[in-house]
Amino acid sequence: MVSVREENAARTRSGLIAVGTALFAERGFAEVTTGQVCAAAGVTRGALYHHFGGMAGLMEACFAAVDHGLVATLSAHAEEGGPADRLRAVSHEFVNQLADETVRQILFVEAPAALGWARWREIDGGRALGLVKNLLVAAHEQGELLPHHNPKVLAHILLGGLNELAMFVAASRSRENALEAAHTELSAVLDGMFASAHGEPLRG
Repeated sequence: MVSVREENAARTRSGLIAVGTALFAERGFAEVTTGQVCAAAGVTRGALYHHFGGMAGLMEACFAAVDHGLVATLSAHAEEGGPADRLRAVSHEFVNQLADETVRQILFVEAPAALGWARWREIDGGRALGLVKNLLVAAHEQGELLPHHNPKVLAHILLGGLNELAMFVAASRSRENALEAAHTELSAVLDGMFASAHGEPLRG
């Protein structure tokens, strides 16, 4: 049974994450102070340091929360159709999610700058890579990938490309045009991977 103290602690922690996420996305990590976070969350600096050890720890928690939410959303698009169709759906939904300022700024702008790429990848824990890799392996096993592809290596290339695409969108002045271009080029890349787009019979 969860005690009142544990409930209050969990509420304080989740409140700080929510406030931190909003402020970091809107103003940028470097421009947000502990005082601003604590005032917005209605807690003391001691509470922030107790739960997160400082602003970097809070950013890690904000990144993890947004990252978990994104992977959950993408996973929900990987439930229908064959592996190739599911991968297309997941990849294009990833681009759709970049229209969300919180996803775009926290995951692909502020967290990498604040934490560094090594820590960024460590916190992600391979969830996104695992999702992409599993779909590519399944597509390979069902003969949907062109035969020269190595699905495990291709997963790293595709995910790396998606991450770079996210940073391209984040840096673009015209978000709408950037998202449209991203969808177009992503479709071309995916077509180059699958046998059906080349009129080849599926291998079984």
